[in-house]
Amino acid sequence: MADDQVVAVRGAVLYLGALDLDVCGTIDDPRRLLRTYDDLHPDVVVIEPAMGPRGAAFAHITELVGAHPAAAVLVLTADLTPVMVESALEHGCLGVVPKTCSVDALGTAVRTVARGERHLHPKAIAALLQRRQASESARAMKALSARELTVLARVAEGLTNAEIGAELGISADTVKTHLARTLDKLNARDRTQAVARALRLGLFA
Repeated sequence: MADDQVVAVRGAVLYLGALDLDVCGTIDDPRRLLRTYDDLHPDVVVIEPAMGPRGAAFAHITELVGAHPAAAVLVLTADLTPVMVESALEHGCLGVVPKTCSVDALGTAVRTVARGERHLHPKAIAALLQRRQASESARAMKALSARELTVLARVAEGLTNAEIGAELGISADTVKTHLARTLDKLNARDRTQAVARALRLGLFA
């Protein structure tokens, strides 16, 4: 276990021990990660990437995985943000769980990554989806023109093409053209699906 929070480490050691999972060593400095791994050859490395200087732990995780491609690294963190989860996966970690998870959930995660399988706690998956949605929203906002977004917002309010055209001072055919482009950009089959996707992406203020 690699974590500079003593209480968290002691708790995890007790919890894992109750599940017949032995902690063979602990470190509180990510710079000792590779050397300790070489000394102990653990089945799983459980690490808090927030330890030490910002970003330092991930650099040492990369060093470890580079030297031992089969190393099973599980992130156990209190900083379960979309960036943290993405960074963990990008740097070769097999699993991510929050420190708020249950004892059984931690045990399951440890056993899963020990088999070389990926394991993401539901909260980690939610964080990734949040990141993906924000990215999709940004792309959609960039793709849609101000007029197209305005037209779509009026569609969401239940207005017809003619009503939208009258409000915006354009023809119903022009409204139809804007909607066709919007459907294409949002990859939607009809105006209802376009509105649903816009709502999901948070495009309407």
